[in-house]
Amino acid sequence: MRLSWTKCVGGLLLVAGCQSGETGAPDKAPEPAPAATGETQTSAEPSVAKTDDAQAVAALEALTKGLKRDGEGCVIEVDFRGATIDDGALAHLSGLQRVRSVVLAETGITDTGLKTLGAVPTLQSLDLRECKITNAGIAHLTSLANLRTLRLAGKNGATTVDDDGLAALAKLTKLKVLALDFLWVSEKGLAELSGLKDLEELYLAQTLIDDQSLAVLAQFPHLKKLRISKTQVTSEGLAHLAKLAELEDLDLSECTQLEDSGLAHLAGMKTLARLNLWRVPIGDAGVAHLAGLTNMQWLNVDNTMMTDAGLESLKGMTQLTFLHLGSTAVSDAGMHQLESLTALKDLKVTRTAVTAAGVEQLKKKLPNTEIQLQYIPGE
Repeated sequence: MRLSWTKCVGGLLLVAGCQSGETGAPDKAPEPAPAATGETQTSAEPSVAKTDDAQAVAALEALTKGLKRDGEGCVIEVDFRGATIDDGALAHLSGLQRVRSVVLAETGITDTGLKTLGAVPTLQSLDLRECKITNAGIAHLTSLANLRTLRLAGKNGATTVDDDGLAALAKLTKLKVLALDFLWVSEKGLAELSGLKDLEELYLAQTLIDDQSLAVLAQFPHLKKLRISKTQVTSEGLAHLAKLAELEDLDLSECTQLEDSGLAHLAGMKTLARLNLWRVPIGDAGVAHLAGLTNMQWLNVDNTMMTDAGLESLKGMTQLTFLHLGSTAVSDAGMHQLESLTALKDLKVTRTAVTAAGVEQLKKKLPNTEIQLQYIPGE
């Protein structure tokens, strides 16, 4: 029987793809094809999928085990963490047809390497935390029109990107996630990012952020996650956060200039599901402002001045799955006020006046809750 031309083409397409000469089953099922756009294909010539360059893939495999592939065998992620590499290693990325994510955190990459990355148009996620890069290097990334996630951090001092470098990032209008922790970034730099209307996550721990900076955040209407831990924001500055109508996750840990009165500005933020107040100098009066945030699922008040009286404000947070009360003044006497938190999976009462007897009593009402009484360094 003679096979039809259509069946022959179908067979060819099944073997085409990004196998690069490799054999074996793919890591996961093939991803669905993108919806067709424009005019219907009428050409008699069948399209042939591009393949990854076999030599490029082999070279990358020799450098790192952190390769991930799609259902057709194409490399879509390269994770260089822990690998000893220099800028030259990035040249192999040009041989990958569908690479979407490259992780280079704490590697030897410099501005020269960023020039190479700027020529990889398929990139959607790039992690450059703690790399030796400057404002000049960031300018090489402006051609990455599809970039959704960019992570920078300067805790080890290698990254020196500051306000002047953020102007280049303004051209990456599809960014949804931007991490700038431990960098010399202030309201001046944030103002340069006004074009990032799709931004959903912004990380600014231990930066130059202050109350004036928070006023600038209104230019990101879809912000869902915000980290401003260990910054100079004050209680008055928190008033600006009320404009972030979609905010779900807020990290204020180690913001030592905050007071009880400042938390009043959070009272109307009903979308908040996660709040970190670790080492913030607030007490029962401050926590009382949070009582109406009944969508809260994760709350950390470790190392605050909260007492048993403040626990009453948490009774309505029935969706809580995580609660950290460590290093506070709570005791056995207040534990009964947590009995309504039946969704709670993880409760920490380390370094408090709560005893084993108090934990045992609470477990009768919350049998599915893991209650940690013993302090473990690092947790």
